Amino acid sequence: MASKDIGNGAIAGIITGVIMGVLSILMALIGLASLLAFVDVRSVFGGMLPAVGFAAASLTAMITLLLFMAIIGLILGAIFGAIIESIPTGNSVTKGIVFLLAIWVVFGLLIPIILKAGGTLPTSLTTTGIVTALVAAIIWGGLLGVVFDWVSKKAGVPSMTKA
Repeated sequence: MASKDIGNGAIAGIITGVIMGVLSILMALIGLASLLAFVDVRSVFGGMLPAVGFAAASLTAMITLLLFMAIIGLILGAIFGAIIESIPTGNSVTKGIVFLLAIWVVFGLLIPIILKAGGTLPTSLTTTGIVTALVAAIIWGGLLGVVFDWVSKKAGVPSMTKA
């Protein structure tokens, strides 16, 4: 675990969180809110994120959602940077997908089931909710891997050649 990877992961996470937030808000603003059901970012975290449809209602709500997504991205990216070497896949994109799928399993499936044990399951645990959260986790993870590679290359120290 290199501190450089944690920093690169944190930067990549912020960028990725903002991108996912902007995409969600844009879909809601241009009338594609029904598509949010197919890429449900909220369900990746068991519905713990604010609703995107309401964020399109005012500028303050949009900014709040983007800041929240940036903070979530910062945390996820730093964790991703810390454990990237431990994820047993070939490249950063697949590592990002595996990482976000693990996050989705814990926060999107296990915790809601445990919290509602013996009661009714939340609507995010219907078949549609599970599939949409899975799609969102795959997109977010792939994007995190791509941005992590980009940030790592930008942050790389140029090699010095001897004359």
